[in-house]
Amino acid sequence: MKTTVNAGSLKNHFTYSWWKYILVLLAGTFLINLLFTVTRPRIPEDKRIDLYVIGYADQDKLNAWLEDVRREDFPDLESVSSSVSVPDETYGAMIVTTYFAAQEGDLYLLPRDQFLTYSATGAFVPLEEDQELMDIFNKAGLDLRRGWRTLSDSDETHLYGIPLEALPGLNSLCYVENGFLAVTIYNGNMDNVMEFCRILCREMVTPPPSPAP
Repeated sequence: MKTTVNAGSLKNHFTYSWWKYILVLLAGTFLINLLFTVTRPRIPEDKRIDLYVIGYADQDKLNAWLEDVRREDFPDLESVSSSVSVPDETYGAMIVTTYFAAQEGDLYLLPRDQFLTYSATGAFVPLEEDQELMDIFNKAGLDLRRGWRTLSDSDETHLYGIPLEALPGLNSLCYVENGFLAVTIYNGNMDNVMEFCRILCREMVTPPPSPAP
């Protein structure tokens, strides 16, 4: 029997079948996002350096500085860029956990609590093994002892992070409360990432010049 389409039948249809349209909409959105993720161009790990800031930043100035570094020191790389995530009491820790689970980010500027959590698991590179990097801070007479942490499953202690108070130049571009700069152990571009870390620390270990009056 053929159903007559009128206002009453339409109302009855949407009353009992509205969820089907929501399901179709969600499925369509998921498929579009999946298609975009799969087909979008991705820069290989060995052709990029990603600095993740869990805090606040003047991202335009930060990215301009990063691009200058790429152009002058890493002309073979396709990208040296930043990603900034503002801390959130509800979802902040979840966002960082997702980043680490997906092994995203080569260097991090992290608040102390999250730095302590991930350094204890061995997620960061032991920085004291890089003598050139250590010389930068030794010559400046800076104390890095707050960045030394002990692994949770052993007695090994390493310098896993640079306290941001030792990098006043970086503090002029970023604000991470009680923050630390750390290098992820899983980055796929270790030589370039460590060289970038040296350049960053060398340039940011002194405050920026005061603007002319």
